[in-house]
Amino acid sequence: MNYVTIIYLLNILLYALYFFGRTGSEVAMSSLDYTVSGILSLFLIFAGYLNAKQKMIYRTVLWVFFVNVFLFICSGLFDQFGSHFNILSNGNSDSFFFTLALLVYNGYLFSLTVILEGSGLALIFPVVLSFILPSLGYLIGKKLHPDKQNPTEL
Repeated sequence: MNYVTIIYLLNILLYALYFFGRTGSEVAMSSLDYTVSGILSLFLIFAGYLNAKQKMIYRTVLWVFFVNVFLFICSGLFDQFGSHFNILSNGNSDSFFFTLALLVYNGYLFSLTVILEGSGLALIFPVVLSFILPSLGYLIGKKLHPDKQNPTEL
């Protein structure tokens, strides 16, 4: 069982429940929004830790990162080349669906996305954090629970 993938999907569900249940504007961020985003980020670190504790290989924490990279590359490619070959484009050579999928997939970072709105960093940071957070948890799990080698086996 890959804990990072499960926690990532759970983060999407939890943040959607929180986001649609809150009142106020979508762009008005409160300290509670940042707190919820931070707690959900800690869940990802914990999921990487659980993967390491279960002695899974490092690649298991990177599946979420690979999906993010795929969505980011598709967003950039379809935005660059536009409606010439993009059937999912909105006609103005924007890769709306891929960008939307990237933002929804990383919904737990919505407060960070609002801060960075208008720059390319709003799309880059979720991709980078999807690599850093689970990897950090995996590294912590490996350091706290090192593999015990049998001293008689040399």
